[in-house]
Amino acid sequence: MSLTAALIYWVIIALWLAVLFTVCVAYVRNPRTFGAVRLLLSVILIDTLRNIIENLYFGLYFGGQYGLFPAAIVGVLSNPGYLILPKVMNVIAACAVLGLLVLRWLPRASKERAEADADIRLKTEALNQETEERRTLFETSLDLIMVIDRTGTIRRASPSSLTTIGYLPAEMIGRSSAEFISPEYLESTLREMQLARTGQHMRNCETRFVHKNGRTVPLALSGVWSEPEQKHFFFGRDMTERQVAEEQLRHLAHFDQLTGLPNRVSLQQDIDRLLKARAGDPAGAIALAMLDLEGFKDVSDTLGQPVGDSLLQEAARRLTSVSDDARVYRLDGGEFVLLLKNCGDPLIATGVVESILKGLSAHFDLDGHQLFVAASVGLAMAPADGANAHDLLANADLALHDAKASGSRSCRLYVPTLRAKAKHRRELDTELRRACANQEFVLYFQPQVRTSDGALTGAEALLRWHHPERGILEPGAFIDALCKSAVAIETGRWILTSACKTAASWCAKGLPPIRMGVNLFPAQFRNGSLLQDVEQALSESGLRPEALELEITENIALGREDGTLSPLRELRTRGVGIAFDDFGTGYASLSYLTRYPLTQIKIDRSFIQKIGGQSAAEDMALVRSIIVMGRNLGLEVIAEGVETTAQADFLRAEGCPELQGFLFSKPLPASEFEHYLRSGNFKGYQPGLAKSGQQQGKSGHSAHITP
Repeated sequence: MSLTAALIYWVIIALWLAVLFTVCVAYVRNPRTFGAVRLLLSVILIDTLRNIIENLYFGLYFGGQYGLFPAAIVGVLSNPGYLILPKVMNVIAACAVLGLLVLRWLPRASKERAEADADIRLKTEALNQETEERRTLFETSLDLIMVIDRTGTIRRASPSSLTTIGYLPAEMIGRSSAEFISPEYLESTLREMQLARTGQHMRNCETRFVHKNGRTVPLALSGVWSEPEQKHFFFGRDMTERQVAEEQLRHLAHFDQLTGLPNRVSLQQDIDRLLKARAGDPAGAIALAMLDLEGFKDVSDTLGQPVGDSLLQEAARRLTSVSDDARVYRLDGGEFVLLLKNCGDPLIATGVVESILKGLSAHFDLDGHQLFVAASVGLAMAPADGANAHDLLANADLALHDAKASGSRSCRLYVPTLRAKAKHRRELDTELRRACANQEFVLYFQPQVRTSDGALTGAEALLRWHHPERGILEPGAFIDALCKSAVAIETGRWILTSACKTAASWCAKGLPPIRMGVNLFPAQFRNGSLLQDVEQALSESGLRPEALELEITENIALGREDGTLSPLRELRTRGVGIAFDDFGTGYASLSYLTRYPLTQIKIDRSFIQKIGGQSAAEDMALVRSIIVMGRNLGLEVIAEGVETTAQADFLRAEGCPELQGFLFSKPLPASEFEHYLRSGNFKGYQPGLAKSGQQQGKSGHSAHITP
């Protein structure tokens, strides 16, 4: 029994050694483990060492007594000083453990407890804040929020239900959601709810709820199905304001805001719809009348935009009252369109147009102003003149262009030749732009002679186009298009500068000084740079201002007196001559003679051509009157288009100071005209001595650059 007790000590030693080994192995394998349980392991280590030492002592002591170890060991270990060692070890171990508990464990435990409490408090506050935010969001949301169970019963509703569909949440809870859905949207909405249960998100499902007052409210429903809670969570946004805004945008896109009439977009859609619906039906033809208020821009410019707007509104009212079968549209500015259904007869359509023009002919009384406007109308019939909106509108516009060209208050029906003309104008404009860029324009010069002695007094610079394929072209083939082209200003500057430089070069060569006549484009007045252009041309060429004469026509002056008179008066004060070309062909020419700073008037060739052996007395009287009038006004007079000796004799006898025409010379290139100046064969003109070949000049070929 005593041996067994001795062995027990060694068993205890082995067990505590195993504990010590396990702790050491654990530390070696994972040192970070000791960061959290360092205190506990320290206590275990202390107690382990104490137990090992204590049990080692008693194991050796009792082992010596029972013959396991030498008996001398018993004598040594039985020393009272050694017997006290295990107890001392127990005391040291107890003190170490107590010190660790007091100095390390208790402070750390308190700190960890405080940290844990703080963490719990922060998480609790965050959870409470999140709960409060969700509650606030639920209660203040403008969208309708509903919680619906799997049976379709509403379990919760946000307070916004009152403003959205007129019900308090308490009135909705416990009732089926189907009671609030509009019947025509019930099936589709329930179908979307069933799909949501399969895991699909319900996004902006368009539906309508019935308001408490009976009206329907458009809603966009979005939501999810929660499988754990077996509930739907829905958000319903009221789309009433959005639909109103969309309707306003749709109205803005399809209607004119000033007159309230449908616009070009509506017109194109209506035409295409009518043509598609009535395809193949002869009785389904339609007529399109495009109308332009002439003078509208002048009203806006002179009386102000409000008066112009009132004019358009009143014109729209008159147009809509013309016919119940016609729908009126406004395009841009003063352009309107009438769409006549079931109207395949041009005579009927023309009759409606005549009623339109008659209705617009009466004066407009607007803000104390009595206004009169004219209108031109272009008419196109469908499907003959266009199988779609684009073609029909384009052809009506061509007819309108033709009507405006023929005069106000007229109507023109589209014919295929108009498109050919338009194509020619477009191609010609393209060629003119190329000609300007490639410097294909050249100047010819026609002499002007004095009747008293046949001396050459001046030359008129005339434009020619050296076309790369068609050769030299005279102005009649392109001048109208050039006047309207974007390159008119650039070409006019080139003519002015080139003519001045040519005249200056002749003077520098010692040739007789002459006056250089240059025709002007209307565009040179519209852009306001005429004065600067003339000054630059004179400066670059060195030509005296007195040697330059600018020729204007009535179409330049008409309607632009303020923009025309100012630069002309300034140029006249500097010595530049101003000639009125094609005199007698305009209805207001006489009034311009007193207002414009003119130095010369040019009798149009159409009057000169009527002078001959069989001339009527009134034709000769008219030319005679122009000569006398010019003399009385102190203006020089020159007759254009003189082609026969009889014409020259008559003009000389009537006292016309200067003549110009094929009788003396056709227009010549600069080099030939210079030779003409040097030869002097223009001197000593006497009646009856003109060359026979020059008596039959082609009328009109001296070609002015303005119509």
